[in-house]
Amino acid sequence: MSSNSDHHISVEHTDGVATIRFTRPSKHNAASGQLLLETLEALYRLESDDSVGAIVLTGEGAVFSAGFDLEEVPMGPASEIQSHFRLKALYYHAVIHMLARIEKPTLAAINGPAVGGGLGMSLACDLAVCTDRATFLPAWMSIGIANDASSSFYLPRIVGYRRAMEWLLTNRTLGADEAYEWGVVNRVFSEADFQSRVGEIARQLAAAPTHLQGLVKNRIQEGSSETLESCTEHEVQNVIASVGHPHFAERLAMFRSKEMRSSALAVDLDAVCGGR
Repeated sequence: MSSNSDHHISVEHTDGVATIRFTRPSKHNAASGQLLLETLEALYRLESDDSVGAIVLTGEGAVFSAGFDLEEVPMGPASEIQSHFRLKALYYHAVIHMLARIEKPTLAAINGPAVGGGLGMSLACDLAVCTDRATFLPAWMSIGIANDASSSFYLPRIVGYRRAMEWLLTNRTLGADEAYEWGVVNRVFSEADFQSRVGEIARQLAAAPTHLQGLVKNRIQEGSSETLESCTEHEVQNVIASVGHPHFAERLAMFRSKEMRSSALAVDLDAVCGGR
């Protein structure tokens, strides 16, 4: 997809990594209806693209995303405005549901402020990193609407109940260091190192077995709301499914071979397990 004025995102492919970039820097990468639909379409295409092993979401320019594009709100009566927000919320939630469902790991590369729905979209990614100048603001109270974009689901799970309450009720801005302390992001990088470090992480994700990553995502997402018995039973089912995959047969054959046993990996395993 090209990054011209007809599109609100671009999609770039490098070394097994697909980067979805919001390309509305003059609008602070606000999530227009078109941006959301293009992002959803891109995710559907990437889901079935075997050449892609990881997906990065980022923004062009100085802002990750300012959330809902308020310039699109109609000038009509309240009922028309409510219908507009209902439709936009459906678009937003479709993207967020896809980020959760897709087997491939997703990485939010937060290049600047993540506000409102932009914050929500970053929370929905599997991993998140940011520059040291990134900021994070719920903002829903600032514009007079209730929080959404999956913040009620992800925030308590990521930062905990008390911090989620504090953040949404006070509506304060978190800087990069505090966001890292709270677990909103996995890493903070300097502006100079940001792109290279994002690339390193994304390539590492892309190189791993996608089918196993999908099983990990499913268990982490579902396991927190299950009983111990249910969780461990689903883990066993996933183990059984994974050992029936050709990837496991290849790895088992490698492990049994002399080459594998004499490799550095085997030495490390022996050291960890107390082997001689």
